[in-house]
Amino acid sequence: MKEELSAPAPALWSITAVGRALHNSARSLAVVGGLMLLAMILLSVVTVLGRWLFASPIPGDFELVQVGCAICVACFLPYCQVQRGHVIVDFFTLKASAGTRAVLDGIAAVLLALCAAVIAWRMLVGLIDVRAANESSMLLGVPIWWAYCPMVAAFALLSAVAAYTAYHDLFARETA
Repeated sequence: MKEELSAPAPALWSITAVGRALHNSARSLAVVGGLMLLAMILLSVVTVLGRWLFASPIPGDFELVQVGCAICVACFLPYCQVQRGHVIVDFFTLKASAGTRAVLDGIAAVLLALCAAVIAWRMLVGLIDVRAANESSMLLGVPIWWAYCPMVAAFALLSAVAAYTAYHDLFARETA
């Protein structure tokens, strides 16, 4: 039995200006996440080589990698939703109709949009608190709130992308 892979309909992201804006924003944020990942790889290579060749690693490298990983993951999530790349357990819905699967996908997207919105909100509250307290990293003294900014934006975008896909799955399937 050949499985049909779930892929986003190109029309989903091109039928409206909102869809195009969300798609382009998610893709751009994923590129930012990829560039940050490359920077973390380079940082790790340089610190390992520095430790091996000169017994001198980059101070605070683990702090930078820790923050960078959190930012990368957050940056990749909206584009993952655009591509419908999140893990789906479809054991019970394999034989369900396309309409039933679309409704279930829509409900899941609504839940994702709500969860992402709550995370963005709470991270924004955390950003404000951390900035007011002037918290900084232990070794480098980098202000912690800087790391919150891209993650708040990423979760807000994830919420918007998930809401858009939920709307499409629940109400506007015929237009794509």
